[in-house]
Amino acid sequence: MSRGAIDNGSVSGSGLGLSVRGLCFAYARGDDIVCDLSIDVPARGVHAVLGPSGCGKTTLLRLVAGLERPRAGTIEVGGERVAGEGVFVAAARRRVAVVFQDYALFPTMTALANIRLALRHHPRGERTERAKALLDVVGMGGFAGAMPHTLSGGQQQRVALARSLAREPTVMLLDEPFASLDPGLRRALRDRTLATLRERDIATVLITHDEAEAALADARTVMADGAAPC
Repeated sequence: MSRGAIDNGSVSGSGLGLSVRGLCFAYARGDDIVCDLSIDVPARGVHAVLGPSGCGKTTLLRLVAGLERPRAGTIEVGGERVAGEGVFVAAARRRVAVVFQDYALFPTMTALANIRLALRHHPRGERTERAKALLDVVGMGGFAGAMPHTLSGGQQQRVALARSLAREPTVMLLDEPFASLDPGLRRALRDRTLATLRERDIATVLITHDEAEAALADARTVMADGAAPC
């Protein structure tokens, strides 16, 4: 059976950070994992994506990031078409950043060095100061020289966010990044992260299993089995 979505509260009009239209995807010789999915996320907007495991949430993220090519449909980032008939912009060239649940920091590099690595598109002489400024943005200015293993889970997640912000994205994809944190820290870090992204006019897609977390979004999409058959 194909995978679809119930889109509840999409935003249309100008100023869209992300626009997905009629998106379909299937792995080789398999049923559709994502089927006829459409969402719009404005700049500063937060769009939650919910659904059971295996329904296509992470596949949607991979399609937007450019890690998979859709079978049908279009994806636009900041008004630029990055996927569609005859068009496929590579992940490295998309103004899209991803923060994962497991942080994915390089373990042998300091917090500062992890962020500097994401600033390769800036002149070498500017990278350190830019990286320090981003650590300040996420409240980690005093941990520039810290190695990842010396940081708590919440601190590692903030460094991961700073590294993603270094890409100056139009769209931020959050793949359950707070799921492994204790409830108090989860709420505080989630609220700070979403506020930072809104302040920077970044369109955000938040993948989550948490209804309370999804309630903080401006709109939501529920990934559902067979809800929008192709």
